[in-house]
Amino acid sequence: MLRQNLLDQLKHFIETVSNGHSCPQLLTSPNLIKLALGFLEELPATRDIVFEYFALLAEISVQLYVSPEMADPKTGMPVSQVKQAGNRQQQQRAPEYEAFNLVKTALQSLVWKGPPAWSPLIANWSLELVAKLSDKYTQRRMTITASCNYWLECSAMHGLMTLINSCFRKLTQPEEEACVEIMLNAFHRFPMTFDWIVARLGGCFPYKIIMQILQCGIKRFVDDYRCHLDSEAGILDYMTSCHEQHLRAAFREMLKEGFAPKKPLDVAVVPFLLITTNYSDTILQSLVNVLVEIYTEDMCEVIVQKSPLWLSNKMFAGMQPTLNNAVLRLNEHGATLLLTAAKMAEKYIWCQDFLDNSMQELEQWVLNQRNFPLLADLAYEETKYMLWKSCLSTNLFEQQTAVRLLLVVSSQHPNIYYQTISQLLKKSYAQNPNGIGALIRLLGGQSGMVNFPGFTPGFKMVLEDITLDVQVNNRLPVPPGTPTEAFNTFSNLNILARMHKSKNVAPYIKAQHLNQALNECLPKIIQIFDCTVNKLVLKMDRDAAERSADKFRAQQSNNNNNNDELCNGKDYGKRTKLEPDENKADEDDTTRMRLAHLIVDLLNNIDAGSRTTVLRTPLVLKLATLSVKYFFVGLTEKTVIRRAAASHRSYTLLQRQCSARKIARTICLRELVEGALFYHGHLLGQLEEYELDELQIPEHEHLILQNLHTSSGANSNRSVLHSGIIGRGLRPVLPTNERNCDAEKQALYLKALNACCADLEKPNNVEGYSLVSLLLVELVSTDVMYNGLPFPDEEFTRVTMERDMQIRRAFITSPVLWAVLGLIAGHRPALCYSSVLLRALCATCLHHWRGKNVNRFQPTAANDELMLCTKKMLQLLAMSQLIPPPLTNLHLIIDHFESAEIALLLRECIWNYLKDHVPSPALFHVDNNGLHWRNTNTQQAKVPPQYVDTLRHLMQRKLSTLGPHYHQMFIMGELMESSSEPDPTARLQIVELD
Repeated sequence: MLRQNLLDQLKHFIETVSNGHSCPQLLTSPNLIKLALGFLEELPATRDIVFEYFALLAEISVQLYVSPEMADPKTGMPVSQVKQAGNRQQQQRAPEYEAFNLVKTALQSLVWKGPPAWSPLIANWSLELVAKLSDKYTQRRMTITASCNYWLECSAMHGLMTLINSCFRKLTQPEEEACVEIMLNAFHRFPMTFDWIVARLGGCFPYKIIMQILQCGIKRFVDDYRCHLDSEAGILDYMTSCHEQHLRAAFREMLKEGFAPKKPLDVAVVPFLLITTNYSDTILQSLVNVLVEIYTEDMCEVIVQKSPLWLSNKMFAGMQPTLNNAVLRLNEHGATLLLTAAKMAEKYIWCQDFLDNSMQELEQWVLNQRNFPLLADLAYEETKYMLWKSCLSTNLFEQQTAVRLLLVVSSQHPNIYYQTISQLLKKSYAQNPNGIGALIRLLGGQSGMVNFPGFTPGFKMVLEDITLDVQVNNRLPVPPGTPTEAFNTFSNLNILARMHKSKNVAPYIKAQHLNQALNECLPKIIQIFDCTVNKLVLKMDRDAAERSADKFRAQQSNNNNNNDELCNGKDYGKRTKLEPDENKADEDDTTRMRLAHLIVDLLNNIDAGSRTTVLRTPLVLKLATLSVKYFFVGLTEKTVIRRAAASHRSYTLLQRQCSARKIARTICLRELVEGALFYHGHLLGQLEEYELDELQIPEHEHLILQNLHTSSGANSNRSVLHSGIIGRGLRPVLPTNERNCDAEKQALYLKALNACCADLEKPNNVEGYSLVSLLLVELVSTDVMYNGLPFPDEEFTRVTMERDMQIRRAFITSPVLWAVLGLIAGHRPALCYSSVLLRALCATCLHHWRGKNVNRFQPTAANDELMLCTKKMLQLLAMSQLIPPPLTNLHLIIDHFESAEIALLLRECIWNYLKDHVPSPALFHVDNNGLHWRNTNTQQAKVPPQYVDTLRHLMQRKLSTLGPHYHQMFIMGELMESSSEPDPTARLQIVELD
């Protein structure tokens, strides 16, 4: 009975399906669908008829999906969810559209819960059905992505793809191979409409699908090199989004076969892959990633050897323009590809052509402001560092390619441009002089671009880094002798600045922009200069203090014979150092000294501090102060040549500043004079004074505190002239007989003063020298009173005796004062402003010579300090024309007189003359050449006898010794005066002749 019922149902099913083609409502009846599903389990022999019925249901759903009546009237797109949206007619036909969902659910349950044999059967049926429906109802050519989006909106097609996916998961290895074969056969039959199905289902076994698609493409390419590979490329492109690693593995396997061909098809592998990249940027990127991964130096030779085989393909032979464009389409490794070609360009011409064409097209795109994927690759951190490294290459092709790529990316990313300038400035080009060309080319910018970023921020960036490095000094350990980044930076900036001065040396750099950029960075340069010089000054002062302390301890010990008590048998207060630390400190100081020289060279090359440079007043003052400090630091160089070179750098810097601004001249001169007298006098032969702690005097025993407790008595007149402390011993005696006044350093110092005082526009201007004279009075004289120009009565010197002794001691401890006064004396009348110093010297010498008269038999040595002081003072007065002839020659014969005679000459001749003839600048007259002279009139120049008679009488007593001098000073002088006056007898003879 049951069997008869099944046969009746089968008969009814066949009649309904046969007559239902004209009435889709009958075919899509849920009862009929359930009846057909029951036949699959109860009547296996009806399987083919049932699957044909299911295919009919799917086709009805697809027909409704693509029919115009099921489209959205507003957008024209198919309405997939017709129950929720659509008009009344669309809603009435919704059961027909979704009838296949019942079939899909039942078949899917059969795959997962039924016997394994169902999976390959349903999979093959579904693949055939999807292929036919897609080919039949595809109305226009679409991309794979668009096709997937379009067909997967269809309920039936989506159900079939779901069924195939479920079946693939249940297949065995042989069954998978069969299904892949079926899929590829369908692809061969319907290549234009089945590609989206292959791409969509390829994720189930991606490597197999990718390899099969590539093999199919190669075969088509070999048969017809003009064939279109849109379908193959589209499938690979679609699968790359999720299965790029499998695609790379397939490319890697094929490239091995292509570079080592064994079969006829292997020769076409490389041309096929390169042509395939024209269809998809994703495929191109994956192929380039594989090439970069497997590339070696040996592979280059293989490429050269196999290229004739590849060029036999006509289509591949004309691909170079396409390959040039391919580089611009890379999101990764585009820069690596270009740099690799640049490294090979020295050997192969085709690499040069490839580079030229690629870079020209790349730059053209930048000029047209077009965006392209390569820009993203160039902006990566890894690419940026790689390009920086290539800029330092000795291969010019690689170097210039890297620079051009950096310029391209800098047009869109200015921060990369600034960072690149900073990095290249920090590098050393001593071993590779051509490397500086990369920096020069980079500073030239991108030609043709109007709004290309300037390089001033790059300079500021590198100077900011160097400032932190110099201030913090936390550099990583480097091998000894390695140039620092600061040294390299200023060395490179000096090269650029020198090129700026030289015409036609660097055509890429605009001189105006470079000079403007360096001047804008001047505050940072001065800040670095400040840190560097101040550290050198601290080191110089620390070393000088240590030497001075050791010297005075030894001197104190010798004077008091109390070495055990003072030093306890040890080197008291001497700082011990570790040998490695000392060596490192010396190396750091040497590095700082070299850096300071470079900074000054740069300041000179850019004319820092000139009239054309706009600087704020604080910056002017700082630069002037640092220039003087650098001069004193330069005097500590080890060799004469280095000291001279450093001094000449400072002369140029000082002279330019002082000529441009008076405030800079004032600061420079003050710093020079103060440095020579107080801070850095040890460089110029200054004798070091002891400090209070050298005598170990307790604070409560200091003299100034003792004087506060004593207002009368014998201690009320204690002065600074004491010889020591009772109970502590004598103070150290200054070793005046062992003075070592370095003439070379003194000459350099005087040139520095002269550079500050000289006026290039007014050569005879003595304003600067007068300022030095006033500064000496201010710094050497300790009293604000009695600093006028006139000489008082000799009795008044008792009032200023203590101050005069201190001035005299200043000349003893600082011999450079004599040289400075000599410089001033040569530029009349500047020495007049130092009248108080001359008065103090003259008064102390006068009193000391009187003191020597007590012991008249005490001989005077030729190098006695008092005699030398007297000679120098007289010489200064003669040079400055403050005393007239014949007193101007007194310094030549003064050592032939005795103490009492010298004292008499100083009082009667020198002091009285200066008292009656005030050393005032008003007494000097300017000649036609702009020079200052005194007593130009002969009548006024005649010296009254009271100032020279004393000298005449004393010389007459010593004519045997001073005869030639007497003749020159008096006889010749009188003869010249008489010859200049008219003779009355001669005038009478002329009248008689008339």
